[in-house]
Amino acid sequence: MEYTMGTLITGNRNLRSLVGVTVHEFVHAWYEGAVANNETRDQWIDEGFTSYASAFITNHLFNNGEGDPMLSRYNGYVRMAQSGMEEPMHIHADHYVTNSAYGLASYTKGAIFLHQLGYVIGDDALKRSLNRFYEEWKFKHPTGYDFIRIAERESDMVLDWYYEYWVETTHTIDYSVKSVADKNGTANITLAKNGVMPMPLDVEIEFTDGSIKHYYIPLRIMWGQKENEFQEVERVVAEDWPWVFPEYELSIDRSADEITKVEIDPSGRMADVDRTNNVWEMSSNN
Repeated sequence: MEYTMGTLITGNRNLRSLVGVTVHEFVHAWYEGAVANNETRDQWIDEGFTSYASAFITNHLFNNGEGDPMLSRYNGYVRMAQSGMEEPMHIHADHYVTNSAYGLASYTKGAIFLHQLGYVIGDDALKRSLNRFYEEWKFKHPTGYDFIRIAERESDMVLDWYYEYWVETTHTIDYSVKSVADKNGTANITLAKNGVMPMPLDVEIEFTDGSIKHYYIPLRIMWGQKENEFQEVERVVAEDWPWVFPEYELSIDRSADEITKVEIDPSGRMADVDRTNNVWEMSSNN
């Protein structure tokens, strides 16, 4: 249990577990120690932001920073979301029906809130937002809205929709590649929004000549777009997706038979509850 000036850690752990929990409790010196959020009403800032930071620190110490240390948290979130026991993140900490729902909302979804926000605004903008949040709000008792406003300024996007869907509801994300068809020599890819929560999309397309191209589909209510995170791959910014539309047609300036693979969110940072429908491959669909 962490306190502002001291921490109690149980013994009889293996090295990784001991280091992991020690790192986690140290990070609490920033969240909620210096950034003094209310632990009963915004506990997901305290535990979630700390879990996010400690995941990457521990991964650096034990895995040389390789792989995605958030993957297990995404898997845990999906299992809970599909169980029907999930509760919104903004509930008073004492009023959750189950401890599992509290743990998911505070630790898991709180951490994913940041990792997934990096997908929405770009990791560089996320890092700037976290640094600015600390500098502007240390010792001032901020709320989640204070953080999202800083993220809006650093990304030059509107992000209230992201906060409302992820923090205040249990709506889930589920996008799929519905079909790839040829239309007058041009590939027409139909994407479907199956979940309630809207998101911008990164779509990676592989062609028969071995080349890869990224298509970025902003969400209309964002009123902006993120910078190209993968400079080594050509990116095309497509027309934005009106968030209430159930389907979106992406036209590619190549014929359909030149496409070998289409994948939504190749980075895996979007908390899609069913990733089995995120990929279309020529061999399995022709």
